[in-house]
Amino acid sequence: MSATHLVILAVALLVDFASAGVPLPRYEALLKEQSAPSDPSLGLYDDGDKVVRLTVNNFNSTVVDQNRGALVEFYNTYCGHCRRFAPTYKAVAEHLLPWSEVLIVAAIDCAAEENNGVCRNYEVMGYPTLRYLGPGFQPGPQHYGQSLQTQDINEIREILAGMVAAENLTSSHNNSYWPNFHSLTENDSASSLFEGLSSVTQYVAVVHEPENTTVGVELALFMTQWPTVSVRRVIDPAVAAKFKINTSNLPLSLVDRKGEITAYAPESTNGESYAKKLSEVLGKKNITPRPVKVHQPSATPATKITGQNELIDEVHRNKHFVYQADLEQAIRTVLHNEVSKVGEISGEKLLALQRFLAVLQRYNPLGANGHQLVSKLKDFVVQFNDQVSGRQFEEELKRLEAHLSPVYSSTHFVGCAGSSPRLRGFSCSLWTLFHFMTVQAANNEESQDPLEVLQAMHGYIKNFFGCTECSEHFQAMASRRKIWSVPNKEEAVLWLWAAHNEVNQRLAGDATEDPEFPKKQFPAPDSCSECYRTPGSKSENLEIEWNKDAVLGFLKNIHNPQFISRYGVQREELLHPTADKMRQKRQISSVFTDMDMRMGMLLYAFCIVMMVLAFKLFAFKGYRKKPYGHDLLGKV
Repeated sequence: MSATHLVILAVALLVDFASAGVPLPRYEALLKEQSAPSDPSLGLYDDGDKVVRLTVNNFNSTVVDQNRGALVEFYNTYCGHCRRFAPTYKAVAEHLLPWSEVLIVAAIDCAAEENNGVCRNYEVMGYPTLRYLGPGFQPGPQHYGQSLQTQDINEIREILAGMVAAENLTSSHNNSYWPNFHSLTENDSASSLFEGLSSVTQYVAVVHEPENTTVGVELALFMTQWPTVSVRRVIDPAVAAKFKINTSNLPLSLVDRKGEITAYAPESTNGESYAKKLSEVLGKKNITPRPVKVHQPSATPATKITGQNELIDEVHRNKHFVYQADLEQAIRTVLHNEVSKVGEISGEKLLALQRFLAVLQRYNPLGANGHQLVSKLKDFVVQFNDQVSGRQFEEELKRLEAHLSPVYSSTHFVGCAGSSPRLRGFSCSLWTLFHFMTVQAANNEESQDPLEVLQAMHGYIKNFFGCTECSEHFQAMASRRKIWSVPNKEEAVLWLWAAHNEVNQRLAGDATEDPEFPKKQFPAPDSCSECYRTPGSKSENLEIEWNKDAVLGFLKNIHNPQFISRYGVQREELLHPTADKMRQKRQISSVFTDMDMRMGMLLYAFCIVMMVLAFKLFAFKGYRKKPYGHDLLGKV
């Protein structure tokens, strides 16, 4: 091979390397260390919180058949409502930490694929879901814990206090810290309060608990860390008076073993305030509580992400790019996390899944193996007329992936990566996927249904999307924006664009917003100045005067499969060749063909010359030999 050939090949390989999305050296660390979907760093709680983190590996050993109760939050990392509720739930865990010998506050992330089975078995239908699992709890049909329908700290505390008191357990679960919740009667006296108590107990706190309140139960739970004190409730004002309690201004008293009684007036009428008052009194007596025990199971250390700044810089530089990695992560999360954790898929849900897979098959951004996967998965689901379980779907999905492996060219987000693993991610990529599919449908002459992608999107979000609040908002918006009246496929592209901008407007400044990627109207003026009719309309509100023809052209351009960025893709060979790569191959091929033709022409000319020379040589020799032959014959 000549030096020219080598130069051409080297240039081609360098161009391929740059355009194929092959990771650069500084980015390799990010590709290796970027959080996988089930990475613990994706959860909403960490070691700095008092929330017990549950996974499939420790769920049963932590909350099933235990000698204490548990408040469990089933949540979804990418659920906006869950993100907004997380600070409240952390406060609940901190607030109820003194109860931890009797009740723990825990949470499990249903967005982690490994937890699919737990969330599916507990029939979690929306996020966040709070359930109380009492001592000795065993799951069973229609028995997956008691639901709490509030997210207010005080209401959660009061409801839990009532549930714990209703257990009426003191020793059947071998928990010596479980308080005595039986209320005092007229037969009780200062001397009888200490009967059956350990010699460690030096005081009994008597608290008046008005009807329909849980203040006495709460106080008993807050004082479980004080072994020298036992708490008893009294409801009858006449009985309370025996312990120097005035129900109007002195609702709390402390009794010692000598029978001496002292009444106190807490600042507020709630268990925490009562506990604070007792703590002050006991502190003056040099009595201290036991250290609070945090029941935190061992957990895998959170993955430290390196190279994140480089990734964010890339996305900021190319903020209107659509990335292959995001499209793939959306599909993978839908199949592995969303659909697979649904218990029973039937009726409207089954139809929605069949429609979604049919549209995904038609406008699939994956490579050849990914096309086979979606096609076979759709055929699998379509064969069910009545119902299919999430478990069956998950098993078939994993079987097909094992058979067709490798399927995905990337295992991480790029354009949808957040400044922290808990921000952006799947929700962002799901929008990207549906935008991509509406554009592909608009460019597909075979399909005439303007609603095929919007209908599939609406059905999926209504029946499978893990953010309950987001789903409700989307359905209301779809109805208000008349989604079913979209007249053609290009209007479908614009409908989804306008809907997405409305969501961005609503969530701008929300607690779920990533500070590195604030919610703005899309496209920005510096990405598409033609999309704005007048410079004065380039403001962050929904009154922007858009040039919708330019917007449509812009959306079609950035979602063109040939322009999808493969930055950060780890296995380029799994994807279909891009137009640039095909062009490069044709260019290289044409170079070699021309050289071959030149060589052929040279060889052809050389052969002609040789033939002419050979002919002349043969003819010349023949002419010289003729006289010689004649003389010879003459002599004969």
